[in-house]
Amino acid sequence: MIEILWPPFIVPANSSRFFRSQEVALEQPTGVIRLGWDSDDPFLYNTMFDSSLIRYDEAYCTSVVDMDRVTQLPTLDYFDEVTPYLREKATIVDIGCGQGEFVDALRYQGWDAIGFDPVVRRREAHLHARYWEPEKDRGGDLFVMRCVLPHIPNPWSFLAKIAESSPGALVLIEFQRLEWIITEQIWYQISHDHVNLFSAKDFLDRYTVRASGEFRNSELGWVLVDPGSFRNPRPRECNHVESIQELLRHREGMLDGAASSSRRIAIWGGAGKGIVLGHALRAAGVKRIAVIDADPNRWDRFLETSGIKVISPATAQVELSRDTQVLVCNPNHLPAVQSRFGDRWQCDLPSVFGGSSGSDVIR
Repeated sequence: MIEILWPPFIVPANSSRFFRSQEVALEQPTGVIRLGWDSDDPFLYNTMFDSSLIRYDEAYCTSVVDMDRVTQLPTLDYFDEVTPYLREKATIVDIGCGQGEFVDALRYQGWDAIGFDPVVRRREAHLHARYWEPEKDRGGDLFVMRCVLPHIPNPWSFLAKIAESSPGALVLIEFQRLEWIITEQIWYQISHDHVNLFSAKDFLDRYTVRASGEFRNSELGWVLVDPGSFRNPRPRECNHVESIQELLRHREGMLDGAASSSRRIAIWGGAGKGIVLGHALRAAGVKRIAVIDADPNRWDRFLETSGIKVISPATAQVELSRDTQVLVCNPNHLPAVQSRFGDRWQCDLPSVFGGSSGSDVIR
């Protein structure tokens, strides 16, 4: 039986696309989130996910840089814990490799690494600008899915395809931790294109997990699983019902507080969290919004569905007055932003607007 935990909300259908034209950005599709829990196959997912709305095109950008524009590859911070489980000449397949940054890093270390992603723009023999297809593509010893499995409907079936195509292979899975989203009240991490919301227990209940851990201050989790060891989990009820409802009340209260504020708002971080937050603020009636992002690939482009312009930190210091309220999407980034810009703007988490109220109306 499927239990609905989250009343339907309209959000951007995708949360990683940036456009040169505000008009085109405003024309992008929206999707609906309605979180559900199936006690017979227990994990949290969006019951209204619509795969026909997903777009992986030239507007897609998921690169991660710090404030000094240095590309971040946090997987490397713990990858030494994974390598003892690999043979010396292991082949590593990165599914959803972005622009191949992690593949390049692995190859530099001497690994035989290849990547698949429809958004790949480079022409390299080891990078394939398409989806990985188990029926036709080369197998591997380790498959890497860095925040990719949350995007895939029927995730257990997908892992089964890996097991069938490469018997004995392991899969390294990264995911945004549901517990972190709830504890930090990051409701704007819940997006339409992330159809699944995982906890480590979801994998421990189904697979032999060779190793696991957390990184980025427990925001993200990782598990190294044997996909061929799948077993049906025991039915269980969701123990996040009250927490999800509290997250919903926090969302409504924060949006109400932002809408009643007379100050201009700037969102720090234009990636997934910023896109969802920007759309919600616009829908709540907040008119004066900017987005600041350190990644040059996003500067002077517009967020999908909300049409908010992305500007560089340097431009923001020229264009935004000192009374601007800067909302830092990720609490892990707040200390760095406050350290560098706290003498110019008030920099806080979106929860600074606080409050609590509830609504079951699609917004």
